Amino acid sequence: MNWRIAVIAFVAITVSGCSRMPDPWRDQPGHPRILVTFPPLYSMAKLIGGDEAAVKCLCVATGPHHYTYNPRDLGLMSGADAFFSVGLTLDDHFVNRMREADTRGKVQFEALGEAVKALKLCLEGDGHDHSAHEAGHDHAHDHSHGDEDPHVWLGIPQASVMAEQMALKLGEIQPEKASLYKERAQALIERLKELRREARLKLKDKNERRLISFHGSLAYFADSFGLQVAATMQLNPGSEPSAARLTQLARLCKEERVKVLAVEPQYSTGSSARLLAESLKRDGVEAQMVEIDPMETADAAVLDAGWYERIMRNNIQALVDNLP
Repeated sequence: MNWRIAVIAFVAITVSGCSRMPDPWRDQPGHPRILVTFPPLYSMAKLIGGDEAAVKCLCVATGPHHYTYNPRDLGLMSGADAFFSVGLTLDDHFVNRMREADTRGKVQFEALGEAVKALKLCLEGDGHDHSAHEAGHDHAHDHSHGDEDPHVWLGIPQASVMAEQMALKLGEIQPEKASLYKERAQALIERLKELRREARLKLKDKNERRLISFHGSLAYFADSFGLQVAATMQLNPGSEPSAARLTQLARLCKEERVKVLAVEPQYSTGSSARLLAESLKRDGVEAQMVEIDPMETADAAVLDAGWYERIMRNNIQALVDNLP
């Protein structure tokens, strides 16, 4: 039995026997019911939707690159009023399958990254100077996503567009609260603008603002805060760099004196990044491993309306503390 037959069968059973199936939203009373794909969208939805909304997140411990949906997810989508994803190939591989299997077809769906793309705020063609990403090195984008970099939530202008679009969609679902949703989104946008201003001020006098990223997720982040991604360790998420790749990165760091290796809390620092740092140390280059969270997963115990802003601030502070 292929996956389409299996999931359609599950939905049919769910609909026909709904009186016997527990409501996956029963532990979260409130409206609208908002389903999101991963933590940054959850945090935004909790903030914009407010205490009156019920919000569920599909990817928490497992990131969107590697997530495989299950029948319970279809039940969540079937009972939701709104379903938000990023799109741009980040979460499409499971979102598209879920939507194809949804026989109810009443959920209001929005791929928020498409609004970013429509406003030409993606790195390709956005009017900024990205020569640092292409000056003889691999592009900072995640190669597994083709020409589109889906990590839009890590850029301040891009995240602002996503918050604004989320508020608009929720306002369509509950017109009587449209102005309230817009107000909450605008407050978030203003705080993000201030965060960007503060961060650029703190980083402007750093002698070195280049870094090696763990995987290709930091291009928007770097662009927002006046940083440069010289290269990435993983060319594809979850694929450890080869020995030849590490040698290439070590040569780049030595030649250009890049001293910051951005590592992610979701991955062990005892593998490729540590090997690279040790190799550089033997050649007289003291490289710092700095933890930068791309926010693709989260600790469910601390995931709330303020989580996105806290992690962004933590990431900035880590660079302020470690960039020479």
